Amino acid sequence: MKTTRAVLALGVGLSVLLTACTATGSQQSPTSGITVKRDGYGIPNVYADTTRALYSGYGYSVAEDRLFQMEMAKRSSVGTAAEALGPDYVEIDKTARNSIDPQSLKDQLARLPQDERDIFDGYAEGFNKRIDEVEADPSHLMPKQFLDGDFRPEHWTGYDVAMVWVQTMANRFSQSSSELANLQVLRSLQAKNGDEKGRQLFDQLIWPEEDPGAPTTVPRDESDSSDEPHAMSQEAGLSDVTQALPDANLTRMKNAGGGDWPHMKPEASNLWMVGADKTTDGTSVLMNGPQFGWFNPSYVYGVGLHGAGFDVAGNTPYAVPTVLFGTNKTISWGATAGPLDVNDVYQEVLDPANEHAYRYDGEYRPMEVRNETIKVRGGADVAYPVYSTVHGRVTSFDTPNGSAYSLKESWAGYEIQSLVAWIDIMKATSWDEFLEQAKKVAITINWYYADNQGNIGYVSPGRLPVRPAGQDLRLPAIGDGSMEWEGIRPFEDNPRSYNPEQGYLANWNNQSAAGALADGYNWSPVDRVRAITTRLEAKDHFTPGEIWDINRQTSFADLNVDYLLPYLTQATEQLPDSDPVAAGVKLLRDWDGQAIDDNSDGVYDGPAPAIMRTWLPILFDAVIRDDLPQDVYDSYAAKVYPAAGTARPAEATKLVYNALRGNESGVPQTTDFFNGADPKSVLRSTFGQAVDTLRTVQGPDAAAWKMPVSANRFDYKNYLGVPQAGSDEVLSLSPYMNRGTQNDRIVLGDGIADLCTVGPPGQSGFIAPDGTRSRHYSDQMDMYRNFQCKTDSLTEQSVDAHKSSEVTLN
Repeated sequence: MKTTRAVLALGVGLSVLLTACTATGSQQSPTSGITVKRDGYGIPNVYADTTRALYSGYGYSVAEDRLFQMEMAKRSSVGTAAEALGPDYVEIDKTARNSIDPQSLKDQLARLPQDERDIFDGYAEGFNKRIDEVEADPSHLMPKQFLDGDFRPEHWTGYDVAMVWVQTMANRFSQSSSELANLQVLRSLQAKNGDEKGRQLFDQLIWPEEDPGAPTTVPRDESDSSDEPHAMSQEAGLSDVTQALPDANLTRMKNAGGGDWPHMKPEASNLWMVGADKTTDGTSVLMNGPQFGWFNPSYVYGVGLHGAGFDVAGNTPYAVPTVLFGTNKTISWGATAGPLDVNDVYQEVLDPANEHAYRYDGEYRPMEVRNETIKVRGGADVAYPVYSTVHGRVTSFDTPNGSAYSLKESWAGYEIQSLVAWIDIMKATSWDEFLEQAKKVAITINWYYADNQGNIGYVSPGRLPVRPAGQDLRLPAIGDGSMEWEGIRPFEDNPRSYNPEQGYLANWNNQSAAGALADGYNWSPVDRVRAITTRLEAKDHFTPGEIWDINRQTSFADLNVDYLLPYLTQATEQLPDSDPVAAGVKLLRDWDGQAIDDNSDGVYDGPAPAIMRTWLPILFDAVIRDDLPQDVYDSYAAKVYPAAGTARPAEATKLVYNALRGNESGVPQTTDFFNGADPKSVLRSTFGQAVDTLRTVQGPDAAAWKMPVSANRFDYKNYLGVPQAGSDEVLSLSPYMNRGTQNDRIVLGDGIADLCTVGPPGQSGFIAPDGTRSRHYSDQMDMYRNFQCKTDSLTEQSVDAHKSSEVTLN
């Protein structure tokens, strides 16, 4: 692996006075003696003796680099985008406000001890000081995007600092549920096929029990599943549902980067790590690729924090007040999106005389209401109510069916506790100390641990409800009081693994452990994590460079071919070599599964990508279309090889794979998707149609069959659709790489601590009023394209050796 280093001058340092101020009125802590040293990529290392001063320096540095992005992140989080951008953003503001309880969050912050409040207030204080400097010299310091938009940055509070994390991490990845959408699909299937067959088909699309062949991060032989299957009750007691019902939480999931049914949850990240027994030198190696999407400026921010008990470096999304992907030289840590089922949708029965009252415990109760007013630039204020039941916020009213839907979260009221625990892992020095913080995390998240003794570990935190035995996890719960949670499981029940015998741990949003089920997942043997684990199992020992190189291989891997090609090979093995179908199958057999464009001509190298992208839609159409309502089939057909976002095996591949396995499938096949036909004949026929199509469109020479490449698009809007840069700032890289928004590799051992990261486009999003871009605006793009990384400094000696500027903030 090639490591890139550079030292670039940043210019004249600034000296500013940071005065003590706080948004909460809490007792002030000193903020003097702050030093910020930046390296050749503009990464700040902040030094201070107190927590408040340390975070004040952090906030100041972020405001230097990302003032416009963070202003829009704040507005996206608290629901004030329309105030700056106009009426088009009212619905986005509603989505933000509908997903939070502002008073609860403010109360949680107010209850923090002073040293923890200093984190949030200190960050805001430093951020605001930079805003004041910018306002004092706008002709030189004001980011151009503010001038173009004709508005100005506003001061921050500690609440704003917390809210960016609450929305971009907690809500984005923990507030999901597919239960309402699943009910809509069930009713659609029943309308087409009748109640019984509709239920059977539903069980083949969203399986009610665990597929024992699905890969798990905790090795299955370590798992102790005590769960009873939550099979669907035929007497579930749920009312009908409007098919096109607008629902605030389903809208939020979609806006947050989720997909259409059946895979709706916004989640996409990978991580693999090896312990001392599987490395060549006895170190631990952690490799993380959180997949938040690709944006300009970058979704992540690089920083080092040194002092007041902190000595850490790494990358973190939206410059939140903890380093999510980093190391303190004794341990390293990383994360992927959480898989645990910590939410339930409840179907509330409405009072026929008042749609804002619902039946609970034998009587109708009025809903609670919170009135919101959104200020709109260039338009009238928009006032609207947010309703809640005993279960949580109401996300939709299905008045024709006498129902409403509310979302219950096991982690409501614990958001700030979860964030503080994530902050405190930066001080942990052992697995036990790491678990102590994981125990405090209420949201669902996957956490990973490695240390300088060669140990590795995994835990999946989150408050897991104890549900009644008759509840079907896939569908809404009945809201009349008969299907209430019976408590929260002890933390000891959460999935975890420490130094597994296999010597590695890996995750690509697959099942965490045997028995860990949820409403929005179809965990299956067809899983992209196998692209990682097959490579980890191919060798006994790895160097750090070899662990890094797995990233390139998985980034271009076709995620469907390995599951279908063995059956296709069997189906065509009797054909003569001269047969075009046999020749096409041989091209797939000879392919290494890498969808690449090494000659940069804008098309994938070789014919195999074109063959797969032509064949699968034909195959799926032949096998599953006739059994499904058109809208349900369309949701499968639209996501075969996505043109954007993160790639995973097609959901339809799982269905066809199960059908091909027949009685050997981990999911009972009560409906024959092949309609009595020989599966081998269907495979031959559909593949033949694909070959004929390619021969007709591109000619008989298979070597000339091509498919245009997709690209990674670095959007100027954030994941919610709010501009965080100018519309002329879209960047792209091709061919498409199915990898982390950033990548970090951390190697720890006896006297060894190495952090190598890449976070494109660059550290700074600053564009001066005259249009001049920061030299660190996009200086990590080529590094990312070429699968390189930069070595980040972990000691003050190294920081000093590579610094390009030093600023003292008094």
